[in-house]
Formats: sequence, structure tokens, C-alpha cells
Amino acid sequence: MSLPAVVILAHAYPQHLHRLIAALQPLPVFLHVDAATSDDVLAAMLLRLPETVRLLPRLATGWASYGLAEAELSGYRAALAQTDADHLVLCTGSDYPLASADQIVATLEDYAGLSWAEIDGLPIKDWGPLGGYDRFLWRNRARDRRREWSPIPRPWPKGLRPAGGSQLKILARRHAERLLGVLDERPDLVSYFHEVWIPDETLVPSVLSSPFSRIDLSRELVTGSSAWYINWGSKRSSGPHWLGPNDLPAIAAARRRSTPALFARKFDESATEVLDAIDAELRAS
Repeated sequence: MSLPAVVILAHAYPQHLHRLIAALQPLPVFLHVDAATSDDVLAAMLLRLPETVRLLPRLATGWASYGLAEAELSGYRAALAQTDADHLVLCTGSDYPLASADQIVATLEDYAGLSWAEIDGLPIKDWGPLGGYDRFLWRNRARDRRREWSPIPRPWPKGLRPAGGSQLKILARRHAERLLGVLDERPDLVSYFHEVWIPDETLVPSVLSSPFSRIDLSRELVTGSSAWYINWGSKRSSGPHWLGPNDLPAIAAARRRSTPALFARKFDESATEVLDAIDAELRAS
């Protein structure tokens, strides 16, 4: 039996991170901690980690930066090199599993060869009046948590089919291998995505959607609902809500739907009550 590998991108909340890693045991975890995380917080995050955790080289992973995509790719490279995992899970340090490790393994065994990811071609309804094309057509960067872009349009790289989706995803091993292979063969893509807006939502979906990936996503994606429960509220652009006890009925419903969610986000150090309930009512069942 091949255990899925989990890549975690974290920057804060040591207590929650330790609980998240404990809930994932015995799955192999590849942990990235933002280079901007303070020494005190870093020390707390790394204190007495289990042997299943491998640390990734620290990169700057600021808001909307290419560093987030770079850290994700670094995690995939390490997981592919160091495990025989058939699936690679990408989550953040504010996520939490809604299923036990055994349940996660059993679910992903049913999805052999399939990725479980939100990947949509443009235009995407929730991505503004241009449907997300503005993310690709202009050079973008984030500065002081604000978006800046050039008014001069640019073409996208040859053969690229722009697409987008959630940063959170579960990739089949072959898809992760092909993703990294394409990027190794096409340094122009890497340079280009440094200036695409929010590359952690665009790079992987675009590469896997493009003909040069030689992947047929119409047949190689899990259909149905997302693997994550997220409460976006009424304004998706404002970011997901922090989850608490009042969200438990919706979280439980997501876990019990026909395509059951495996994870939820987002949680911080104050989420003990809802996490205790998830452990008792969902992960233990």
C-alpha cells in the first residue's frame, strides 16, 4: 500500500500545525515554513516534530507571490524523490483533515491515477470582469499586499492554455511528474509565471490544462465536489472565513456528501472546540 504524501505550506500557528501533523500520521509530510516567519515562531513550529516530517528549504512565500508556487513545486520534487506516493496533497498550515489517515488512504486508492483539483479554463466567473484574463495578459506583482500591473499587454507562452483553480489540490503522481517535467523543459513558463497574478492559483492548472502536458483532464480528474470544505461567505474575493463551532453542521455535511470532503480550512489557534468536535464526530467514525 502506497501512502499519499502531504506538502504543507505554513507560516504561523505552531500549535495548530502540530495538531494538523499529528492528525495526518503516519502519512509522510513535507513541511515548508515561510522564510519571513520569525525565529521564535519557527522554533515552536519545529519543536519535537515526528520522524514522518521532512523539512523543505525555506523560501519567501508572501501574499500572491511566485514564492508560494515555488514552495509547492519544491514539495512535489521532494515527495516524488523520497516516497512512492501515488498522490501528493497540497495544503496549508491552517487546514485540517476531516478524515482519518486510513480513510484518506482508502479514498485516494479509489481515485488511482486521478487528480482531485479545481481546474477551470478561462473565463472564470468569480475572477472579475475579464474572467481572469487580466492575470495573464499584463505583468503583475504584489507590493505591500496590493496588486500592481503594467498597462502594456504581453502574449502568453507558446502552447499555454490559461486556466485557474484553488491552490489546494491532490495530484496523481503521474500528473505531478509531468508538471515538473514540463517546467524543466520550458524555462520560459517559469519566467512567465513570475509575473502572472496569484501564480499558486494559475501555474499548475494552466500547465496541466495545456496540450504540451499530454494529460486529458476531462478523464483524469475526480468529478463532483472539492476535497476541501471552505466557507467563502457572500464575497469570495474577501477570502475564506475562519472556521468555528457554528460551522460544524456544514463541515459535517461536506464530509457526508456523495463525494466526501477530506479537508477543511481555515483554522487558527483558537479553533480547539471545532477541531475537537471534528476529531470526535467525523475522523473517528
